[in-house]
Amino acid sequence: MAGKTSGLSKARLGLIVLAVLVVATVAATAFLGYRYTQGRAEEEARESSLATARDYANTMFGYNAENVSDHIDQSMSVLTGPAKPDYTKLITENNLAAEVRKQQVVSEVTIQDAGVVTNTADTSQVLIFMNQSVTRGQKELVSINPSRLTFDMERQGERWMINHIEVITDDTFRSKLEVVESLPPDAKPVPGQSPAPSPAPAAPPAPGPGAPAVPVP
Repeated sequence: MAGKTSGLSKARLGLIVLAVLVVATVAATAFLGYRYTQGRAEEEARESSLATARDYANTMFGYNAENVSDHIDQSMSVLTGPAKPDYTKLITENNLAAEVRKQQVVSEVTIQDAGVVTNTADTSQVLIFMNQSVTRGQKELVSINPSRLTFDMERQGERWMINHIEVITDDTFRSKLEVVESLPPDAKPVPGQSPAPSPAPAAPPAPGPGAPAVPVP
């Protein structure tokens, strides 16, 4: 009788171990499946947000007297958050549509390069390098502006929307760089070398024709 009880206990223990292994296998499979699905979703978001951002930049900054109102409407339809009032203020203050038609302005955009800075399955920040050439009266060249900008985007349903636009200039880069002007008080010079004198602050460069300009929306 004792031998039979011992046999039943071993069988029961074996079933418990088997059940634990099955649960662990299912959990591991589910986790790996989730990570794979998440990775695929982020990869798809990276590709689709990049292509969409390029299209939006062409629409927003490339226009002429005949299509400027349509381009403004299309641009407004993909803006959300702070990007929408900012863009509205910009085109209103500059009376963009009326001035483009009055002066027969043609703005052409060439995307030199673009890439995703960071993204998730539902958000993306895209950096765009573009050239914008502006002519007036279809013959007078006004300017050629090399520009860098970022679109912060979020997915709403099946559509990417822009919630923030930043035009990157040299001043923008300078403001984000931390310049160390002096050594820490506890710093020690390398043996055999005298500490180099602190460089005198350079005068700010005068703006020239090659400086990147804010793109004309």
